[in-house]
Amino acid sequence: MEIGVDGVPQPLTKPVKVQLFGEGDRDSIPLPLYFQKAYEKAEEFSEALSKRAKGAGFFKTLLLRRIGSTLYSGQRTVDKLLSEWAGAAGDEQEFSAFLEDEDDMDELSVSDSMKDLTPAEIRLLKLCKEALESSQDKDPKYLEVQRYLFEEQWLESGCIIFSQYYDSVWWLATQLSKEHLPDEPIVIYAGASCSGIMTNGLFRKINRDDIKKKVRSGQLRLVLGTDAASEGLNLQRLGTLINLDLPWNPTRLEQRKGRIQRIGQIRDTVKILNMRYRGSVEDRVHELLSDRLEDIHGLFGQIPDVLEDVWVDIALGEVEEATKLIDGVKHQHPFDEKYSRVESIDWESCRMVLSSDERRDVLSVGW
Repeated sequence: MEIGVDGVPQPLTKPVKVQLFGEGDRDSIPLPLYFQKAYEKAEEFSEALSKRAKGAGFFKTLLLRRIGSTLYSGQRTVDKLLSEWAGAAGDEQEFSAFLEDEDDMDELSVSDSMKDLTPAEIRLLKLCKEALESSQDKDPKYLEVQRYLFEEQWLESGCIIFSQYYDSVWWLATQLSKEHLPDEPIVIYAGASCSGIMTNGLFRKINRDDIKKKVRSGQLRLVLGTDAASEGLNLQRLGTLINLDLPWNPTRLEQRKGRIQRIGQIRDTVKILNMRYRGSVEDRVHELLSDRLEDIHGLFGQIPDVLEDVWVDIALGEVEEATKLIDGVKHQHPFDEKYSRVESIDWESCRMVLSSDERRDVLSVGW
């Protein structure tokens, strides 16, 4: 503590405040018709698959997450399904070069029965792919990223953009590098073998420790990362954060925020934008959780992982189950619930009464 000018003790470090963007009911991104069609066909495909294949419900959540990340990520996923599950001619480029262990693409092959796609399922996938490919240059989230980086001048304060998926990070970095920032080094921070710097659309690998040093020294002001960047990376030099998509594990959202809201941050307030599409699974979850999240976080210090199941329930249309999960989160911290009150107890009703020597012996025993 230090003494302020008025003689009142002041903390040595001030808390860093967070200004949230994208949280209002009207702040979700409208789905253009072409994107809405792709999303609907993905849902129809998942419904058709669920009628004959075990595990298709969980698969639906994975597919919608990827389509909701970026148009490019969704198109790559549908390409993979058509190429590997239907034997159709698709993008022959090796997908593994663009994926990481943290990605869930491998989980798409849940069972052999799911891979044997019917003609009707293949048709729905192709319609979804056509809609996604028709407007790659009009990705709604990309347009929002441009607005915040340049019109709102978030880039001037330094920015990190998070996505769950490496292909979304790669695509976004490529677009920004070629179209807006040809001379700006853009960091891609992901797995050890996939991290580096992109300049004018050209990528070169760089050791992640070197990336950290360059960010700390102020040489780099735009970082695009997967959740590999949400732990062990200190980005106090950056003042803004954009969540391109929202992780379904709520703890990861807190870890992302912790990259810039930390001791050493040179600003009193950092800005965070959470993106979601109107009417998407993320939007429906947000509608259910928005009134409770702040209270839950204030109570527990983080968001309980049990709320990850809310996303799955919403994706499967089980709103009632999702609501039960949210309502089941306690309104009081378990520790406070058990120990915050002292009740008067008649000592004669106690099973054992200790003498002063016995009390000292019991209390001196380590945990």
